[in-house]
Amino acid sequence: MLKKFCLLCGFLLTFTLPAISQATSETTCTIKGEVIDSITGETIPYCTVSAFNAKTPAVCLKRIPTDGTGKFSITLKANDTILIKFESLGMKSIQRTVSLLENKTINLGKISLPVNDKILSEVTVTAAKPLVKVDIDKIIYDTKSDPESATSNTLEILRKVPMITVDEDENIKVKGKSNFKIFMNGKPSNLITNNPSEVLKSIPAGTIKNIEVITEPGVKYEAEGLAGIINIVTERALVGYTATVRASVDNYGGGSGGIYFSTKIKKFGISTNLNKGIYRNPGYESTGHRTNLTDFSNYKYLNQHTEGKSNNNNQNGYMDLSYEIDSLNLISVSASTFSGKNSSNMDLKTAMLSNSLDTIQSYTQHNKTSGMWGGYNANFDYQRSFMKPDKLFTFSYHLDYSPGNNESDMNLTGIRNYENRHQKIESQSLSTEHTFQVDYTEPFNKKHILEIGAKYIFRNNGSETDYQTFDKTAQTWIPTPNMKDNDLQYNQGILGAYGSYTLKMKKYSLRAGWRLEHTSSTVDFKNNPEQNFDVPSFTNLVPSLNFTYRLNEKNNFRLSYNQRLSRPGIWYLNPYVNSTNPEYVSQGNPNLKTEVSNSFDLNYGFVSPKFNINISTYTSFTNNSIENITELRDSIVFSTYKNIGVSQNSGLSTYFSWQTNSNLSFYSNASLNYSRMSDRSGETGLERSGFNYQIYLGGNYNLPKDFRLGWNGSYNSPYISLQSKGSPFYYYGLNLTKSMFKHKLNITLNANSFIEKNRTYKSHTETATFRNENTSIYPARRIGISVSYTFGQMKEQIKKAQRSISNNDVKTGGRE
Repeated sequence: MLKKFCLLCGFLLTFTLPAISQATSETTCTIKGEVIDSITGETIPYCTVSAFNAKTPAVCLKRIPTDGTGKFSITLKANDTILIKFESLGMKSIQRTVSLLENKTINLGKISLPVNDKILSEVTVTAAKPLVKVDIDKIIYDTKSDPESATSNTLEILRKVPMITVDEDENIKVKGKSNFKIFMNGKPSNLITNNPSEVLKSIPAGTIKNIEVITEPGVKYEAEGLAGIINIVTERALVGYTATVRASVDNYGGGSGGIYFSTKIKKFGISTNLNKGIYRNPGYESTGHRTNLTDFSNYKYLNQHTEGKSNNNNQNGYMDLSYEIDSLNLISVSASTFSGKNSSNMDLKTAMLSNSLDTIQSYTQHNKTSGMWGGYNANFDYQRSFMKPDKLFTFSYHLDYSPGNNESDMNLTGIRNYENRHQKIESQSLSTEHTFQVDYTEPFNKKHILEIGAKYIFRNNGSETDYQTFDKTAQTWIPTPNMKDNDLQYNQGILGAYGSYTLKMKKYSLRAGWRLEHTSSTVDFKNNPEQNFDVPSFTNLVPSLNFTYRLNEKNNFRLSYNQRLSRPGIWYLNPYVNSTNPEYVSQGNPNLKTEVSNSFDLNYGFVSPKFNINISTYTSFTNNSIENITELRDSIVFSTYKNIGVSQNSGLSTYFSWQTNSNLSFYSNASLNYSRMSDRSGETGLERSGFNYQIYLGGNYNLPKDFRLGWNGSYNSPYISLQSKGSPFYYYGLNLTKSMFKHKLNITLNANSFIEKNRTYKSHTETATFRNENTSIYPARRIGISVSYTFGQMKEQIKKAQRSISNNDVKTGGRE
């Protein structure tokens, strides 16, 4: 074996040494530079750079792609004048004439490519574009480089994005956490916030340019959130027009449909997206067993069995308008609207047993619930550019208006030793938010950049709750005894200012800054003034530090420290008592304080056209986290929120994608997290710690005749909270796509969790006063078909404001 190896080495050296000797004797010249978009100033990765001899331009001497940052370096024999040609998809080709000098390096600087206003009849791809790019404070997933984006919705693509996981119930998490915000084009939107999974499913991924994961938001963002921000960047308006229509149905009778349209007419640009969706849950059931551990309760055991169905109808739409006053002044206006209805019917059978298992009380509860939600938001941005590159001034205004109402009707039958009750609860809410913001960027030179800004937010949140009981004697509805109507008015004003300094060197970048925020609030219970209380004003100075080191064009490291705040939203503060289930009552807590967290993150990224990997290790701690606390009150389980948590989280997140060849690709998202939680108040005496992990795998394969097969699956370990623990989640799916008419028409058949008809989940809660075990059975198998058709012509892009309002300072409920 050794002899064969030596012979092989000798054979190779025989041919390579003369070539090396010849190469070292030649005089060469190196030409380098950076290719950028002439309109946006953004770099153009993987632009084709070709070199020709000026005397014989028909013969190409060398051809290379630029790297992921638009930079190139090409080495040629230094013996003549050559032509350098730059070509990229959708851009006009340009040429530069260069006289080569012996043993010299010629820097052409920034090469600006103008957009192409003519339709490209044929495109030859010379290099694959990487899916993931790492910036100083974020990770960018290039949706356009994902072949499945043409036939998928945005939620499906989100499963592939580094640091993000989406479980089978479509709960979204960033680095394993639920306290994050979702923006669209850098702007917060109740269009997504109120119902993220349903809205994201209705947005075609083909309309998305990229998805940014800002895991450590800097000081220009509101000082909220332990996990980060997901920013969805849509395609820009185009000269001519482009449009996509789509529709889908599933085996439960649900479905969705929508249309996306984008156009540019002279200086005006318009993009719009309209969607309608129907979700149906054909039936679920749940069984709970509770054991009371105290002597003051009226019974020892509680058994409950629930069966129900639910429907959800929603519609949403948004529109972006842009107008270029001139080359330096830009106005952008965007608006979105959303609305929906949900309804459910549930039957709950309850039995309370003695220590000897004798039935003490029993009843059957019939619940009918319905709700309506909706609203709109609008953004106005004025951007002033300057002749000096990257110098920018922006003024922005943001409006959010979100009304909603819920109604529940509860009637008891089959009663044994229990109160005969027919109760109705109506709750209405309204949230209005006005935001004003100014931002200014001053680049002193290419290395030193100063950013300053200020923002004022005014929030007006109100809710009204009416409790009524049916008087069977008088045959009329009357106010529920011992339950006062709650009318809450909660106003909040936040004044913030920030300043940051950025240093950009060849190998490393540094960004440091501070954000000062002053918050004042008022609370008014109109019908219960005795509950009014003074909310103290407080001021926070929040630091942020990000350091990025670029080892080379493919390898980079990032180290960051951030302090974050999390203010409780109306979901947590509203004192509305939800007694839909008489044995399990929940209520908000208007006395909650703001969470403060410190986080550290070390990130490594490797980017190449075929293989991408991202590894992040992090740790964070919070000393006053808001926790959901349950306790037994006179045989009834009562749940509310309190600032009693002390939590520490450390973990590792990994992502990789691998384009093995032109037909086969794989990707994976995985995380491992260690959490330690305790009750600093000593009220519960609880302390819990443990590991949890998540893994998501997938891939796709291009089959002959424009068929494509995709597969994916995930596994989430049991969740852990201060008082509860749940069973693991897992998910798997297949999809088959057929493309026709040059990929304009796409038909996709998808099957998720198709082996099982139903799936069982278990959860366990234990306190000093009771122990509860719950088993839920939900439909698992979901099979559907979707169709999309794209038409129109894509040409020149239109500019959008580079800065806009991003409100992300409120802790909202309902994601855990």
